Amino acid sequence: MRVGEEIKALRGSHRYVIVFFLVLAIIMVSIALPPDNSGRGLLMIALTTLTLVVAVWLSGTTAWTPRIAVGLVIFAAVAAACSWLIPGVKDEVGVATRLVVLSVVMVLPLVIGEGAYRAMKEEGVTLGVVFGAIANYLLIAVGFAVVYAITSDIETAPFFAGMEVMKFGYFPDFMYFSVVTQSTVGYGDFVPATGAGRAFASVQALVGQLYLVSVVAIVVGNFGQGTERQRKKQQQKMKELHKEVTQLEADQKDDKKDDKQDREDEKQ
Repeated sequence: MRVGEEIKALRGSHRYVIVFFLVLAIIMVSIALPPDNSGRGLLMIALTTLTLVVAVWLSGTTAWTPRIAVGLVIFAAVAAACSWLIPGVKDEVGVATRLVVLSVVMVLPLVIGEGAYRAMKEEGVTLGVVFGAIANYLLIAVGFAVVYAITSDIETAPFFAGMEVMKFGYFPDFMYFSVVTQSTVGYGDFVPATGAGRAFASVQALVGQLYLVSVVAIVVGNFGQGTERQRKKQQQKMKELHKEVTQLEADQKDDKKDDKQDREDEKQ
């Protein structure tokens, strides 16, 4: 009973620290699991779908986002079932899985962004909003990793220089390359060989840096305003309450004076 009440209390709470760790888990799991793990694709679908459901619940968003979330969950379930039932696809989930993950990852920032915007209007920039902004930054890396994988699936030439064509596998390499590209570390162990790969990598590096110096910088720079705003609201409420109490005491004194005057008039 208590657990159910706590889960209900999370709705609309904007505690995006939970979403942040879920997105971080998506990145870590996709990099750590070996490419030949047959359940890796299904695990990615499960993690991304769970993250979307949690984000929708924490955001307390309007009607359109839950509908999209439900649609994506159904789509993910159908794609997962097909990947295990259709002959020849069981061991290589392939493009279907990538499209499911990409669609969920594309909706997630909208859900978090809408919830964070409403939270900032109500409470200012809180810790939950900061974690929401960082979670969206990590989602950029996840999204581009899926784009790289889809590009590799479509093209006939190897995606990375000096390597063979990687069909429907080696997603850990794409996620690793995406994180390294977005952080502009540039180890050099993976280099895109195709024009599309170079173009997407360039866009990711630019988008990642612009997001850091704009959205994250602004949010972190204004962190704490929510606490200050709440404090001012509390002070204003206390002043109004004190004013009401003072007025009530004054009215009571006036009533006592009137009663006393009435009694004296009756005696006379």
